[in-house]
Amino acid sequence: MTTTDPAALFRTMLGEWEKMTNSVGGDMLKSEEWARTMHGASAATTNAQAAMKTFMERSLAAANMPSRTEFENLSARIGGIEDSLARIEALLGAGKTRPPGSSKPTRKRTPPEGKA
Repeated sequence: MTTTDPAALFRTMLGEWEKMTNSVGGDMLKSEEWARTMHGASAATTNAQAAMKTFMERSLAAANMPSRTEFENLSARIGGIEDSLARIEALLGAGKTRPPGSSKPTRKRTPPEGKA
């Protein structure tokens, strides 16, 4: 009694197809035409991104809205201000000897001398 694997034919065909595809694909990727095509596609994508950036900056300027670059610059400036504030708070906190709120003078029942 022989047992046949119903998927054996499919696995064999798939293996042969992979070998053929790798062979053809490898030869194609080594060609000069492929390199030129990929370089052209890359350049076209870069140019399209630059054009879109310029378009968006002009559109935002026309609408009197900040651009991404302006937001990034503003974010960096705010970060610098927060760092400076943290340093100032640390310096002020290091010099404190009394807890907050205890700087008020103590209250007395009698007025100070000479002020009656």
